[in-house]
Amino acid sequence: MKEILFRISRPYKVFNTKKVAALQLPAQEGDITILPDRAPTLILLRNGILKILDNQLKEVESYFVKGGIADVARDRCAVSSEKVFCVEGTSLERAKEKRDSALHEEDKIFYDYVISVLEKKK
Repeated sequence: MKEILFRISRPYKVFNTKKVAALQLPAQEGDITILPDRAPTLILLRNGILKILDNQLKEVESYFVKGGIADVARDRCAVSSEKVFCVEGTSLERAKEKRDSALHEEDKIFYDYVISVLEKKK
């Protein structure tokens, strides 16, 4: 089965690069699933969860992203976001610390979102 070369980065740093079966992106207009051989597309992202999917379209890994863009063409997807971190490695306490120390209102809103997701997972 064909795979997608996926790269996720934040300013000045590549966060992860790997081959994946499929992705689900938090697009501005709603979640969108990216499969191999996709027509070239530039997608605006909202704050949300980017999911890496297996061949059965089941989630295998996920990342919180703070907005950004996804450049998709055929068998590659490059995501660039202001903030990126793994859902599985994020603690509720750390997210609350980040929210409370955030200098900008948009960062507080983002961390409020992260906190709400983590509280639902408890």
